[in-house]
Amino acid sequence: MKQLKLAALMVFLCTGVNGYTQTEETPKFDYHLEYVMGPYLFVDNIVYDAVFMNGCRLGFKLNPHFDFSIEYVVGQGEDVFNNFGMTHNANLQFAYYPWVTNSRFKPYFFTGGGFFEFKEFTTDVYGISVHAGSGTLLEFTPRVNGIIEARYLNTGLLDVNAENQLAVFWGARINF
Repeated sequence: MKQLKLAALMVFLCTGVNGYTQTEETPKFDYHLEYVMGPYLFVDNIVYDAVFMNGCRLGFKLNPHFDFSIEYVVGQGEDVFNNFGMTHNANLQFAYYPWVTNSRFKPYFFTGGGFFEFKEFTTDVYGISVHAGSGTLLEFTPRVNGIIEARYLNTGLLDVNAENQLAVFWGARINF
């Protein structure tokens, strides 16, 4: 239930922002590079409480409403048995921007999936994970944006005794 409330709050914050109008002239940037960081919060019965992840994305704008990105994030920490390990996540992600706006806030929804690995904890576990979520870009200049996003992460295809996880990311985007 907490996950649904958090998701509803993120959707409200992303879509309830002021003044959505169609733009007439916006600079054209087809590629972007993002640095993101934040915790993967493992909320189900799992031996890992949370792992702080850092990484980057390389993206391509398909049109004003859609973009595609390749993401790689990595984190390290301890499991509940105090075994040190690393977590890797490499995935593909599609984002949908429902409004083309002049506003500094540019909300989006995304989905993706890819390779997920817990390495050198009590046992190595790896497999496929899928995720979906929402976020917003905060435009500082046409070339530089801030990022805030939340995602639901499903690790049901991995043998980690849990399926439903949350992740919260923030970071920066450079358009080129």
